[in-house]
Amino acid sequence: MIRIADLNDLDEIVAIEKRVFRHPWSKNQIQQELKQENGKRVYAEIEKKIIGYIMVRVLKIEAQILNIAIDLPYQHRGYGKKLLDYTLRELGNETDVFLEVRESNLPAIKLYNEFNFE
Repeated sequence: MIRIADLNDLDEIVAIEKRVFRHPWSKNQIQQELKQENGKRVYAEIEKKIIGYIMVRVLKIEAQILNIAIDLPYQHRGYGKKLLDYTLRELGNETDVFLEVRESNLPAIKLYNEFNFE
């Protein structure tokens, strides 16, 4: 199930962030992003447990994907693809979406290529 994230989800999102990334965002950075009015934050959950999230900043007709993470036990099962697909459909065709990704992050690059990111 995909839901909108809010400050009540902060601790779970921070925990996933720390498990997934070598250089994670701080709790304060994530908290500030959850407070942004121009942000979209959604997460996937299984049996009321958050397993991943995506954070997007929307500025008029463009949006930037800031962060996407799927918790380690749930990776490579299609959850990242579902989150990204949901988010892109919510943004609609009239929004230009961009992102940055490390060249070494091959799984993310593969995912983004499936959605025709260049």
